[in-house]
Amino acid sequence: MAKLNLNYFLQKPEVSIWKRGFAFLLDIIIIQIIVNFSFRSQIEKQINNNNFFEVYNLISSNYNLYAPLILKLSILTAILSLIYFTLLEWKLNQTIGKMVFKIKVAPKKLEFWQALVRNIPKAALFVNYTFFVFLADLFYLGFTKQRLFDKLARTSLVKVK
Repeated sequence: MAKLNLNYFLQKPEVSIWKRGFAFLLDIIIIQIIVNFSFRSQIEKQINNNNFFEVYNLISSNYNLYAPLILKLSILTAILSLIYFTLLEWKLNQTIGKMVFKIKVAPKKLEFWQALVRNIPKAALFVNYTFFVFLADLFYLGFTKQRLFDKLARTSLVKVK
């Protein structure tokens, strides 16, 4: 097992929160497109309307009827996001969003466990009652300029040169 280096935990990151946020937003859009495309027929079978506001009102007024569909979609989205972020970062040190914004995950040779641990909060974001993990990670980022789960995984984001 690697020796714990306290200097690592005191480092300041070189990637701005804004760049990280926009890269994450782009990745979330990609994941949502994949989920929406994959489950479009099932969604259309249960909800016959394409207007966002009407669908929202329909689901809100009949939540108990649509709760199983929403839970299934949120769990599948969480699993897909964990696979997307973990595999791309493990193999390429970047997701598509990070490629666009020219940032990547360090160290250069990322272990699978590191990629998995650093992306747990991103997957938790999509499931009710577990999104607090994402919020805690985001809260920590706001104060330290580095995500808590990056520190736990001993990773950071760096600019691509």
